[in-house]
Amino acid sequence: MKLSEIIAYYSEPEISAELVRYAEDREVAVRFGEVFGKRPDTLQFQQDVINAARKGATSFHCSEEKWNDPLQLKQDSAKRDMDELRSGWDLIIDIDCKILEWSTICAQLLLESLKFHEVKCASIKFSGGTGWHIGVPGIALSDEKLAFPETPQIIAQYLREFIGPHLADRILQNEGDIKKILEKSKKKREEIFKDDKFDPFSVLGIDTIAIAPRHMIRAPYSLNEKKWLASLPIKPEDLARFSVDAAQPENVRNTDVKFLDNSKITAGEASQLLMQAMDWWHNRNERRETRNEKRAEFEFTEKVPKEKFPPCMQLVLAGLSDGRKRSLFALINLLKSAKWDWQEIESEIKGWNAKNMPPLKTGYLKAQLSWHKRQTQKFPPPNCRDYYRDVGVCQPDKICDKIKNPISYPRFRREKSQ
Repeated sequence: MKLSEIIAYYSEPEISAELVRYAEDREVAVRFGEVFGKRPDTLQFQQDVINAARKGATSFHCSEEKWNDPLQLKQDSAKRDMDELRSGWDLIIDIDCKILEWSTICAQLLLESLKFHEVKCASIKFSGGTGWHIGVPGIALSDEKLAFPETPQIIAQYLREFIGPHLADRILQNEGDIKKILEKSKKKREEIFKDDKFDPFSVLGIDTIAIAPRHMIRAPYSLNEKKWLASLPIKPEDLARFSVDAAQPENVRNTDVKFLDNSKITAGEASQLLMQAMDWWHNRNERRETRNEKRAEFEFTEKVPKEKFPPCMQLVLAGLSDGRKRSLFALINLLKSAKWDWQEIESEIKGWNAKNMPPLKTGYLKAQLSWHKRQTQKFPPPNCRDYYRDVGVCQPDKICDKIKNPISYPRFRREKSQ
C-alpha cells in the first residue's frame, strides 16, 4: 500500500476520530512498517493520527488497560506502580488462527457463550488478518477495581474450556474429514489429537498469555501491514456473512460500528460471566488440591436423598431472593455428585426455582441445565465456606466442622449414625 494511500485513509475524519475515541486513557504504540515508535504514547487529537501517518505510521495499537495518565508509564515500571496507575481494563479475547473459517467458527461460539452468560455488550472486530478480537468492557464486569492480568486471564481460560468440545465438533462438521484439517493446518495427526480426540486448540489459539500488563491490541479501524486490511468492527449478528472485502480500506465507508463502546453500558451488567468464571477457577483449584485425597469422599454408590444434604444446601433448596445464580451452579454439581439422574435433577431444579423470590428467568435456567447436561465430567460443588457465606446460606453444624465440601456431609452424617 502506498504511503499516499495510507495517509489518505487515516486522514478520513471518521477514521481519525474513532482512533482517538478508542485511545482515550489507553497507552498507544504507533507502528512504522516493521518497527514501533516510542512508548508510552497517546492519541489526544485527530491531527495526532494524521501527523503520525504523514511521518510513515502504518498502524496504531492500544493497551487493554486504561490508565490515569498513560504518559507516566516507564519502561521499567514496577507492578505496584502500574497497579496504582491503572484505572481499569477491558476483556479482549484474541483468536489466533491462520485459517479465517476456523477463527470465525471460534468467534461465533464465543459470542454464543457470552450470550449464554447474559452478556449483551460484547463487541467484535476483524483483526485485519485471519483472526478476530472480541471485547467486553471491564466496567460491565464490575464497577470495582479487579486484579489485572489475573482476572481477564481466568475469564478467557474459562471461556476456552467452555467452548472446547463444541469447537472441535463444529470444525469437524465444517471440514467433513480429519484429513482436510490435517491438510489445511499442515500438521501431523499426532499433533492435533489429545487423548484420542481432535484438539481444536492444536490448530487455533485463544491467547491468554497475551493478556498481560501493557500488552497491545491493534486499534479498531487501524490497518494490518501484512494484508493491508482494516481491523474492522462489525455487528455480532453479521459475523456469519462477513467478507474480507468489507475490510478493504476503500470499502470502509463509516465507523458507525464501535468496538468497546462504553456509552450504553450499565456497570456490572456482565457480572454473571465474572462470577461463573471465578467459580470455575475456584472449583478447578480445589479439585487439584483434593486430587491426592481419598476419592471416596466424593463418591457414592447410590442416590443420596436431599434430607441428608448439609445445612447450606437445605437453605438453598428452601428458595432464595439473593445468590440464586451462584446457588444454582453449586446445587446442580451437588445433585450430579449425589448420584441423581438427569430427569430428577431437572425436576428438582425447576421445583426449587419456583420457590425463589423472584425465580430465575426460564430461558436462563434452561440454558444452564442444558450446558450442565452436556458436561461429561462430574465435579463436586464449590468447597466450604467462603462461597456459601457470600451467598448467605452458611450455617454450619458439628458435622460441617469436619468437611471441606458439601458433598462430604452425607458420608460423615452416615458414619455418625452408624
